[in-house]
Amino acid sequence: MIRKSVLLAALVTLTPAALLAVDPVAPEPAHGPRGDGEWFNRLDTNRDGAITQDEAKAASAERIAKSFERFDANHDGMITRDEMRAAGEARREEMKTETAARFKAADKNGDGLLSKEEASAGMPRVARNFDQLDANKDSALSPEELATGHHHMGAGRGKGRPRAEPTQR
Repeated sequence: MIRKSVLLAALVTLTPAALLAVDPVAPEPAHGPRGDGEWFNRLDTNRDGAITQDEAKAASAERIAKSFERFDANHDGMITRDEMRAAGEARREEMKTETAARFKAADKNGDGLLSKEEASAGMPRVARNFDQLDANKDSALSPEELATGHHHMGAGRGKGRPRAEPTQR
């Protein structure tokens, strides 16, 4: 019974996110976020210009199935709390690695810091929050400031964890 409850809780928790989630490394649709571009077309499987509830449910089910496979580390058809924790930790580490790589790519002069211009060119979301992230107000962001700022900004969203910077649009 507890296993069924954990499974049900995991699926209920994942469903809304799966339905609306956009691949964090996929580019945003050409006509604005979640608009008339790639994301919309992926869900509009019959290409009638509208997303039906059935199409949304199918997309959600597909996303949940993929997530379930990723979380079910031992492939026994059940997700335990330990597997959920391990999957979350693995994703956080992936996000740290991705963010560090993006930071390094955006740091065009190689000084280990991002100027506002470098952030604008390589990490636009960071640039939009540059002044809040620049804790010591030296007009440059260090990797530590970025990590600390992302953590605090995540806490403001009620999640308390850093968010990966998506790829450039």
